Amino acid sequence: MVFLSVLARQVLISLVVALVAQGFVIPHGIERRDSPGFVALDFSVDRSSILSSGVVGKIAKGGKEANSLHAVVGKRAGTVSVNIHNARFSYTSIVSVGSNKQKQTLVIDTGSSDLWVVDANAQCENHSYCKTSGTFNPKTSTTYQSLGLPFEIYYGDGSESFGIWGTDTIGIGAISLQKQRFADVNSTSEQSGTLGIGLVRGESGANYSNLPASLKEQGYIKTNAYSLYMNSPDALNGAIIFGGVDNAKYTGNLIPEKITRPDRLSINVTSINYNGTLYKLTEDAALDTGSPITYLSAPVVAEIAKQAGATWQGSKTEGQYVIPCDADTTGSVDFGFENAAKITVPLSEFVVGGLDCPFGFQPSPVSVSILGDNFLRHAYVVFNLDANTISLAPINYTDDSNVSAI
Repeated sequence: MVFLSVLARQVLISLVVALVAQGFVIPHGIERRDSPGFVALDFSVDRSSILSSGVVGKIAKGGKEANSLHAVVGKRAGTVSVNIHNARFSYTSIVSVGSNKQKQTLVIDTGSSDLWVVDANAQCENHSYCKTSGTFNPKTSTTYQSLGLPFEIYYGDGSESFGIWGTDTIGIGAISLQKQRFADVNSTSEQSGTLGIGLVRGESGANYSNLPASLKEQGYIKTNAYSLYMNSPDALNGAIIFGGVDNAKYTGNLIPEKITRPDRLSINVTSINYNGTLYKLTEDAALDTGSPITYLSAPVVAEIAKQAGATWQGSKTEGQYVIPCDADTTGSVDFGFENAAKITVPLSEFVVGGLDCPFGFQPSPVSVSILGDNFLRHAYVVFNLDANTISLAPINYTDDSNVSAI
């Protein structure tokens, strides 16, 4: 995730977790390591507040160097699904940490790779606001072990977090990951912890098995992969399925695109057709649930903005494109990719409600292009980290479900 200006990320979440094998729900409390299932992470959507001043995703930069951008198995492969909630364009879920299952509301982020929680005695930049989504007290967990190694992560919006690496039991509903590595943060300018589910190479510091990798290693899923269903713009929920794909949630075929970066969930965008005008390009763009809107290179955005009637507001180095709030939103934008995947997004996704109506395309301030939530709401996406591919298909908004393991 990277923000030009920080969005309030007040989180109200509920979590529903089910283990599913071959499309059937397994009762809660049953662990299927001998025949792993898929973990479904559902989320709810709170659209009470939308941007009023431009937003970029949140790119994590473990240490000082840019590292990464900022939820099937066994003999008869299954999957793991977990519930997430969208609070003001932050997709969040509740997990537990420790032997006493301390509840944490964490931002689900495909743009970073580390799991970190807020310590009970943490210093928060915004007074105690970072503690409203749950805190962790390592002294009360009998299974916590400190690794004694410093953790630090920096984001493109200037926010940062510092703490200590440790291991403990991480709970996702009925599922428990043993000795999972995470960071106990004692100083942060963020408003809640983060569950990064990106590539291992995108982690802060030395590489380790993050949550998706551990789900596979500990026998809950067969493949280190997950599918993302953001649901319709007006929906109140969606889902991530670890280790599986919901075949009812897309139309046509899932087309695999090669991941272009070792540390980032990026693919090549080769064209954009904005309401009938075709732009040929080669953009290495990350798919980031932490970004409400889409960011491309400045020259491309300038051309699209000119056609759309958006104007630049601000100085030469800082600002954003804004568009009249009553702009015509009939028509669509087609995104084309290297292996011929195509996703169509309605123009209404690019007029962002708020005081100034920021344009849904903005130039990336960090030299990283991002396909944000306004794109992801119209694509069914399968991130296969083992195969190094991201597969895309047009989304099908439905309550039906037909889950199979990857």
